[in-house]
Amino acid sequence: MREIVQAEQVETRECAVFSNRKLVYFFLARPAYRLKDGDQKSDQINRFPSVLVIDPGRLGAPFHVYPFDTGAGVSGRYGDKADPFVYLEDYELDPSLQAAARHINWAFGSNRAYFDGDLRQGLESKIDPWKAVLKGFVTIAGLASSRHNDPDKRASAIEIAFDHHVTLKGNSKLIIIPKQYMENGKNKNHEFLRRLRKLRIRWETYDWQPNLEPDFFFEEIHEIVRKNFQARRKL
Repeated sequence: MREIVQAEQVETRECAVFSNRKLVYFFLARPAYRLKDGDQKSDQINRFPSVLVIDPGRLGAPFHVYPFDTGAGVSGRYGDKADPFVYLEDYELDPSLQAAARHINWAFGSNRAYFDGDLRQGLESKIDPWKAVLKGFVTIAGLASSRHNDPDKRASAIEIAFDHHVTLKGNSKLIIIPKQYMENGKNKNHEFLRRLRKLRIRWETYDWQPNLEPDFFFEEIHEIVRKNFQARRKL
């Protein structure tokens, strides 16, 4: 996060899934990240999660929109739940925020249900057997349900990619970061705070503790985002 704030933008990077493309990836209206080695204890604060909440309204048309995390899909994170005869590109939605909104309405029924990862009751039974793409999505998305014993929120988090850098000023609504990255007792990270104020980014924090797993803080961050969306009447 330090590098992003210093650069004052989220910069495109080479994409491992869509070769020869430099893209910026976001999850729409839901924190659904998974960190490498997130289940391993660490005392290095930079290994712990930070989250940016970006308003996509001024970013232009997305490069692509998918109904789940494509990287997780390609790497086999959805296991044998994915239909082997339905290919990744078959799941792609129209590249627009409107298409994403229509998908949320069809699959979840409300922004709140989407945020929690809970599909409409009985959705699969309403899909004809030959509609393999829709059935494949519902099967994958079930892995994100709050009723799943180990939900992976990436399985139904809408992935939006842009093929240009995304500036923070004017687009970033919130940053969530470990409290101890901002202050340590009486000492404050004045340079980082100065940059956030310059960019007019509001921040909230969670109370980081060393030698916990980065994944330990997922639910706390999830609730911070939920309360932010509720305050803005997005849920």
